[in-house]
Amino acid sequence: MKTYKTSKLKVYNNNGYKYIYVYYKEDNYVLRINTKFEYAKNKMTSENFYNSKMKDHEKLNGHIQEIQWVVDEYINLVSGHRPINQQECMRYVKKNKYHASKVPVETISKMKGLSEYYDQFFDAKKENPFIKPISLKNYQSFKNLLTDFQKYNKQTYYLLNVDETLINKLINFTQIDLRNVKGYISKGFLQQNTLKKRLDVFKEFLIWLGDKDIAHFNTHKLFPKIEKTSKEVVYVTNDEIKQLIATRHKIEGDYNKLAFDSFIFNCECGLRYEDLSNLSKSDFKTIPNGYLLIKELNKHSATFSSVSQIPIINSLIIEIIEKYDFHFKLLSNQEYNRTLHKLFKKHDLFTEPITAKRKYIKGKVEEDDLFKYNVITCHSCRRSMITNALMNDYNPAQVMQMSGHKNLRTLQKYLNFANTEILKKNIEKKLSENKK
Repeated sequence: MKTYKTSKLKVYNNNGYKYIYVYYKEDNYVLRINTKFEYAKNKMTSENFYNSKMKDHEKLNGHIQEIQWVVDEYINLVSGHRPINQQECMRYVKKNKYHASKVPVETISKMKGLSEYYDQFFDAKKENPFIKPISLKNYQSFKNLLTDFQKYNKQTYYLLNVDETLINKLINFTQIDLRNVKGYISKGFLQQNTLKKRLDVFKEFLIWLGDKDIAHFNTHKLFPKIEKTSKEVVYVTNDEIKQLIATRHKIEGDYNKLAFDSFIFNCECGLRYEDLSNLSKSDFKTIPNGYLLIKELNKHSATFSSVSQIPIINSLIIEIIEKYDFHFKLLSNQEYNRTLHKLFKKHDLFTEPITAKRKYIKGKVEEDDLFKYNVITCHSCRRSMITNALMNDYNPAQVMQMSGHKNLRTLQKYLNFANTEILKKNIEKKLSENKK
């Protein structure tokens, strides 16, 4: 990371009065920016800030330091590109000056960057024993984005930089394709829904700064409104599940067999990855001809906690769960999905061509011609269980008991997706009745 250059505070005479100036020299070019704050004998620190003998010294120092920060921002903006210029710097200060109560009062030697404050916020989140892994992943992703953003602009950002312009710059940066550019953690070219997640974390961070009385921001004005976009939903049909079962004996390798079997099992149960990977024998209650899977979902969150109750009476599903002693020792969600994709491709499963559409923030829609196996994931099992149950004439209350949904509104997205298939089924039924 480029070293951040800082100015000093010096005292100079101006028309018979002594004022505090922001001073900086580079390559024989000098800046002397008058803060308009007067020097007070016996009331100054060695760094030319006011000491405690001066009334309201912290507030006054905040205004002085604010000017110095903007000067330093100017210095680092032009450094390496062109010589510093007194008049240009004065215009920059006038244009970019903020109200000092917005930023913390610190000595310049201890000035913290935006990333340092974010690290404090992130550490506080990590200490929360009830936080979900997916939330920590989102916080880490924003940290990566902020790091790359500063690297790309060759600039360290500070709290005084946070405004609508900065956020718009950040949004524009997310639309740069970094997938083939070395040296960056994030890959850029964010889809609209992913960008919304990043900005939501940024907003939460700024609110946290206010709660800690570090800095206060009007997040309602700073952030643009970004609507979530709908995604093309894929699910595993009953015929495709039969193909999976017919292919089961061809799978080689212990982990490959585990991943493949657990996927077949999950098409019946519709668990999220976190719940699938944490199954234990205590989750299964013996019933005539099988088991009743009773799984507490999202148990780390009282708000979203629910219970899924799924009868396990299919002989193959019983065989699979007993084979692994009621627990699937899966690797990470990403590795699990990658393993499935390789197996599906190798054994010619889910080879239906599809067009995946991804909407980006500027309204651009990118289309990729893929095969269905490229987009099937663990969560596809959840869609599959719910959709197949609805198509097999289960009523919504029965489906909600199995899926763990608390209300019909949450289930509605699956109902909407299943409606197309249910309509086809109803048409076929009507045609069949007419032929009789």
